[in-house]
Amino acid sequence: MAEGEKERGGATRLAEKARGVVGAVLGRVTANTLGAQSAKTFVKNAAIGDMYELEAAKLALANAHSPRVKDVAQQMIDDHTTLTHQLRSAMRMNETGDQTSLPTEVDERRKQMLDELRRVPDDEFDKLYLDQQVLAHKETVDLMTGYAARGDNPQLRSVAASGAPLVTRHLRHMERLREELAA
Repeated sequence: MAEGEKERGGATRLAEKARGVVGAVLGRVTANTLGAQSAKTFVKNAAIGDMYELEAAKLALANAHSPRVKDVAQQMIDDHTTLTHQLRSAMRMNETGDQTSLPTEVDERRKQMLDELRRVPDDEFDKLYLDQQVLAHKETVDLMTGYAARGDNPQLRSVAASGAPLVTRHLRHMERLREELAA
């Protein structure tokens, strides 16, 4: 590869990382404000977060180098599938009011995160996956704990309250694994 191509590739990855960090900050702001109160925003963000987790984990199963990253990816599939089922069950309850459906695809920000995972050089996949997981789980912890405390729908508050400890454990696990693999 020519030197100019390497530089453009590095610059592109740097720009994608900066965009990801800015997106994560905006996601956490939404999770801590509107998502922590509005049923509609909570449902949308929880469902999109789960869809992102499932797709990112599938990519990790296919592309990760570390068996530990693959193990955690499988755990994300198992746990976020369960969280999605719990959210769907709550949505079927009469107590959720006009909340009747979940989004069917991820938002643009998470599409970009998944695209980054698809394009990252093989030797950088595990690090990027774990970096994204830490940011995504911080956002989801904020969303779940905030909605459990201040949400406007009792049925969905219950879903958030039961999901928050699991997502918090995911976050701690991802942070530890990222540190251990970086050493």
